Amino acid sequence: MKNCYLKRFWMLVAALCVSFAFISCEESDEGAAVDHDPTKPITLAKFWPDKGPIATQVIIEGTNFGTNVDEITVLFNEKPATIISSTGDRMLVLAPKLPGEECVITVKVGAKSAKFDKIFDYIVQTSVSTIAGGIQAAAQPTGTVSLASWQSAKKLERSLAIDSQDNLFITINGIEGGSWDNECRIYMLNEEAGVIKALHDVGRWFGFNNISYDYKTDEVYWLGSQMGDDGYGCLSRMSDYAGISMGNLSWDQMPPYTDNMTCWGARSHFEMNPSDGKFYFFTNEGSAGRWDPATGKAENLSSDVTKEMEGDCAGVVFDPKDNNIVYVSAKNRHCIFKFDMASNTVEVWAGKKNSAGFLDGALDEALFNEPCQMACDGEYIYVADSNNHCIRKINLATGYVSTLAGVAQSAGYVNGDALNAQFNKPMGLVLDSEGNLYVADSENYAIRRVATE
Repeated sequence: MKNCYLKRFWMLVAALCVSFAFISCEESDEGAAVDHDPTKPITLAKFWPDKGPIATQVIIEGTNFGTNVDEITVLFNEKPATIISSTGDRMLVLAPKLPGEECVITVKVGAKSAKFDKIFDYIVQTSVSTIAGGIQAAAQPTGTVSLASWQSAKKLERSLAIDSQDNLFITINGIEGGSWDNECRIYMLNEEAGVIKALHDVGRWFGFNNISYDYKTDEVYWLGSQMGDDGYGCLSRMSDYAGISMGNLSWDQMPPYTDNMTCWGARSHFEMNPSDGKFYFFTNEGSAGRWDPATGKAENLSSDVTKEMEGDCAGVVFDPKDNNIVYVSAKNRHCIFKFDMASNTVEVWAGKKNSAGFLDGALDEALFNEPCQMACDGEYIYVADSNNHCIRKINLATGYVSTLAGVAQSAGYVNGDALNAQFNKPMGLVLDSEGNLYVADSENYAIRRVATE
């Protein structure tokens, strides 16, 4: 977000400086620039360099480009490049973000177009940085605080949520000094503004608070972890994100649970199904339910089938192509289940049930160690693999599990190149609108960003 924008701003400034020198040399060497002639074809001669990451300055030579950059389109595969300048037979452009690793460069002016046979090799770069926190504070912050000065007294152990404006929501439990045994504080982080704001405190006698995003209303909802404690509410954008308590869920039939300490942490996460606009959760005892945030009406979905997913279900994502399929990460079972609601079947989808470890590879070979919150961008499912201290990704097309960021099985606190960076029990994880991952790095008391460009 903010840091990304600054980085790109300075890249653009540097490119403009190069462009000034580029145009000056061109004009002094070859005379006046040449406008586009719509009666003649575009020809392409060469481009250089032939590989690089985002914002690589690429020079394209040919003829009949014209000088009006607003009329020129340069594509790296399907992604448009930023055109800095054109003299008619030479252009300076910036490689776009993530166009694909092997890029065909196409130039279009009006009805004319041409493409190179030669390939531009795009270099993908993934890096990890800290957005807020990193040092345990003596007390939990209140009010509005700059990102640079915000520190948490409590570990960031719960799921994150993010809205359409890329506001990041964090819930922290166990706040001391409140009127409840377990005060839970919800924060909103806005990286562009450079601040994090305490929004609302939710009281819980036992258990902890969970938050999730409503795709329909663009609001964030909360619900407690304890079965039987069904008070819920939302942070309303219409009221400047003020917390609004909305009463208790109204069940058609309460899902079964054991009335002791087991039920205090029964619900570790809930997630909205984009198809029906209802929130779904799965409990540590294999119960399941869904509820409509608009009405508070809740349905028991528990069965012998959902019982097979018994475990601390810390992450839920719906298949982007079929919302009847839901993936559930069972933290203390070290695997990810696949629940097909249409056929009412459950299978171990990734990892090996009750077998902790670390291994990249095919779905049935890969190993996890306490997988927590997950996020999906349509192509990959990303997993906060907490006790392996890294972020994993699963290719939905190939079923291959790989490590995106972090040194597996090595806890630490290091920013930089993704595969050399270190986390310490990452638990919360969400995607923003630009494809950046935000991670609640619990034992480091930090919010980290994983940016792939």
